[in-house]
Amino acid sequence: MHNEPELEDARYQVSSKREIIALLSTMMKDNLELSIRLRDMEEAIATSILRMDEEVMFVKAAPDPGLNKAILESHDLVFAANPRNALIKFSAKQVHHTQVDEQFLALKIDIPDQLLRIQRREFFRIDVPPAAGLRCKMSFTAPDGQFNLVWVAINNISAGGVGITDRSASIPLQVNTVYDDCHLELGVANTVPVRLRVRSFKKEEQPNGAHVHHFGCEFVETPRAVLASIQRFILQLERELNAQKIKIKDDVLK
Repeated sequence: MHNEPELEDARYQVSSKREIIALLSTMMKDNLELSIRLRDMEEAIATSILRMDEEVMFVKAAPDPGLNKAILESHDLVFAANPRNALIKFSAKQVHHTQVDEQFLALKIDIPDQLLRIQRREFFRIDVPPAAGLRCKMSFTAPDGQFNLVWVAINNISAGGVGITDRSASIPLQVNTVYDDCHLELGVANTVPVRLRVRSFKKEEQPNGAHVHHFGCEFVETPRAVLASIQRFILQLERELNAQKIKIKDDVLK
């Protein structure tokens, strides 16, 4: 089973049926993406909760019939989501389906008796000082078919994603689009590959009339080793910022 250490930690276990239903209902209302992981399958399958009854819930079927067949035949499934700086995980021993002819409409699973809700401190975003000069390299194909490779500034980071700034206001990133070939600079000689989904966009007008574009991006299916590197960087950055604040305070008191 895809057990991670968190899954076995009883401190984060939620057993109240009312609380479990409340958490899952909120995820459904927010149309939050769930990932399904199967044994011996490296890639996760994206889904979301469509409807909830008293004892069961219906989630969106996979786009591929082969994946749906694998899900139905598996007795070792783990569902995971990242709502509001938390990690929610639960397992399902058996999945049923609803279908018309050969078309899967939805997958039906029992509402779990237990789930894990882990509040991760590292998910809170930390601002990156401009002096740090951290960047994110992104590659994408523009609407005109031209391949582009660009660097954008990182202005904040968490274990869940990054905020990036396009000062040229010319990079055509689309909200809810996943960009597979991205790399984060985490200090000197430390660059890690990530997949980014653009979640938000904001246009800022400068005093000179020019515009700057800000994008909020989340990490998609980040490998454990990469996530560990990001978390270490966040902790290091936080220590450095705290040390600077203490130094400034000491200088003022002198």
